[in-house]
Order: sequence, then C-alpha cells, then structure tokens
Amino acid sequence: MPSLARLGKPAIFLIALLALATAGCERMRTITQGPAEPPPQTAPADAALPPGPHGAFGNPTNATADERNRENFLIIGEGSVLSYNNTRGTANWVAWQTTRQDLGPSIPRPDFRPDPRLPDGFRRIGYYAYSGSGYNRGHLVPSADRFANPQLNEETFMMTNIVPKTAALNQGPWEKLERHARALARRLGTVQQIAGCYGEKERLKGKVSVPTNCWKIIVALPSGRTIADRDRRMQIIAVDMPNIEGIEDVRWEAYRTTVGAIEQRTGLDLSSLPR
Repeated sequence: MPSLARLGKPAIFLIALLALATAGCERMRTITQGPAEPPPQTAPADAALPPGPHGAFGNPTNATADERNRENFLIIGEGSVLSYNNTRGTANWVAWQTTRQDLGPSIPRPDFRPDPRLPDGFRRIGYYAYSGSGYNRGHLVPSADRFANPQLNEETFMMTNIVPKTAALNQGPWEKLERHARALARRLGTVQQIAGCYGEKERLKGKVSVPTNCWKIIVALPSGRTIADRDRRMQIIAVDMPNIEGIEDVRWEAYRTTVGAIEQRTGLDLSSLPR
C-alpha cells in the first residue's frame, strides 16, 4: 500500500471520510441491536392490597401473590379477597363487602369447581374431595350475598371459598348469622365481613383439613362510612363457632367473642378494627 505522503491531500481526505463512514455504520449497528433483554423477573411481593371494596380489613397475614408463598397465597377476586393455604386445602381467611345492591332473589346454583386462579403446582381441590365425608361444602362468602350478580355468585362456588363444616354448624348458627348480616346490609347499606377457620380435626382424602373452628367478623356501617372513620354507629360482631355436631338449634349469639380473641387464636393481625 502506498504511503500517505505519496497520495497527496485529496486522497488522504477521501480515506478519512471512508473511515468515518465505516465507524458510523458500526456505531449504528451497535445502537440498533441494543443489549440483550434480561430474563423475566418475578415481580417483588407486595403485602399491601390495592384499593377496592373488599380490602377494608387490610392484609391480616401479609399474604402475597408470590407462587412460592404456598401457605399464604393472595388472591384478589372480583367478589372477595383471600389468603389460600395450599397445605390445608382451604383459605386462611376471606374478606368481602356486601351491599344492598348485591342481594336479590335466589338464582340457579352453579357447580362447585377448582379455582383456576391458583398457580401451576398448587392442589386443585374438587367437589369430590368432600364426597362421602359427612361434611358439608361450607361457603365462607355466602352464595346468597351474591344473588344479584351471577358471575360473582359463581366465584363463591370456587373451592378456595369452601371449607368442610358439619351440617349442624353450616345449616345452624352459621347460616343464621349469614342471614343476620344480609339483614344489616339491607338496613344500613354496607356490611364488611371477614371469615376463616383454624385447627384440624382430620383430613379429607389426605388433602383437605377439617377445621376445629370457624370464625367470622362482621362490621355493619352506616351508608357512606368506612371502618377507618371509626363511626360510633358502627356495629362489630365477632364469632368463633366449633365445627361439631349437635349445635343446629343453637343461636349464633351464643358464640360471640372479641376481635382480640380471634387474633390470639389465629395469629391474624386485625388492627384495622377498633378494640
């Protein structure tokens, strides 16, 4: 190749232009290609619930939607919010709002079905897990609390909303309290509820824990008010009922307790409620 001195100024200028053009093309290729996309990352777990009608009690177990959190998995549905325990095969708790507009005449009963919102690898509890057990498929969010909306009513028949209850409990004091809560919703406009279970009597087909007790807290609010308002007219009902036979004729009032007692027995944090 001839030396630059022998080429003269015009040739040197042309070589410089070619060099700049080549560098520019390389730079453009680098910028256009860009860095390789990082591998998908799991979103950080957030124990805070987004604003919504069913979050009045907060997140009493700091449940998360992280699929690794199998004993405290958060599901935010259209008709309720719940913490699911994959080991027990039931919810730890379910919270929901019932308004006057949610109520209505009876509608056709849907089929019980596994919850499609659970991640892969979680147990899919079906209605047949209760077959022949002698226990009712007991709702936590009552079907009748969602008669005005067939879609929300179907959500109450997902098995994450169901726990094994004796017929005496489910059709006795528990059902009487459900009717009382709906009467409060009709009269006042809005009722906030949270319910769950604890303890273990036995296992159904090795999958579903039969609780020793079922509990519920009902907060009846004047129209337009929230729990945070601490309105003096707010009514709080807390019950803890044994999951046993022979109580079908017992009044629900016989099982009244305190919010603090439920916290102590379950480990939940219900500090959103006044004592």
